[in-house]
Amino acid sequence: TIAEVTGAKGPKDVDGISILPELIGQGRAGHSQREHEYLYWEIGVWTAIRQGDWRAVKPAANKDWELYELSSDPSESNNIAAENSNVLAKLVQLASDAHQPASEGSFTSTERHNRDRRAKMGMQDRPNAPEKPSRGKNKANVMPTTGVLPSADWKIIRTSSENTGNQKFAKNAIDGDESTIWHSRFSGAPAKPPHELVIDLGSEKRISGFVYLARQDGGWNGAAKEIEFSTSDLADAFGEPIVKTELAKSKSPQRIDFPHTKARYVLLRVLSEHSQGNHASAAEIGIVGE
Repeated sequence: TIAEVTGAKGPKDVDGISILPELIGQGRAGHSQREHEYLYWEIGVWTAIRQGDWRAVKPAANKDWELYELSSDPSESNNIAAENSNVLAKLVQLASDAHQPASEGSFTSTERHNRDRRAKMGMQDRPNAPEKPSRGKNKANVMPTTGVLPSADWKIIRTSSENTGNQKFAKNAIDGDESTIWHSRFSGAPAKPPHELVIDLGSEKRISGFVYLARQDGGWNGAAKEIEFSTSDLADAFGEPIVKTELAKSKSPQRIDFPHTKARYVLLRVLSEHSQGNHASAAEIGIVGE
């Protein structure tokens, strides 16, 4: 629109159209108003497409497409997909053509991320102002130290996934900082359970349990529900889990004990989460031992 008003040439790689005739009238603009062939939306798990008075909606990935005729049913109360299969098939194909897989982005710095977030929320950008503490930060629980092995020499040697775009790395689960979290990949193509962490304890240890500390912010995404714990003296060979249990939906440290065993490597597998999604997260993982 601005390009047409100023007489400039718009970029060729955009799908926008000028709405100048709609603003000032077709006579003054010198041509009629163009329209898109169709309009397409993706919002969360919801997908929709409209062409003319036809609109197709897919409420979720595991739901069927619905079809509505807007001139007679503007409130979309009468799903007529079954009676108009040819129309629906055409719209579904257009939606498939329009879809583009999401690509994971990244921030060059935390400061820039916070600045952009403040701008999005309409907050004044004050470079020297202190950051507001995240939700729940002042009430955060901490990993217990009694009976728990120090983690300074531990290493994450394998993880099924981690969300690198917002720095939710696997190493955050053993860094001794309850304000950081490990989160399975949700950007781009989300990872599916089970979600795994393999930890090298640095040397053989006599262990008898583990401690799980859920994320300490205001969210619950990825908070483990069903979880397995295995041990081994080899980094890439784990047998049957030494324990499989169900954790509570709690921000407090949860300790799971089992008979004493010797091991250098441990495998933590999250099978399900309390938010009924397919993610996994942890603020800290502790190992009980001596």
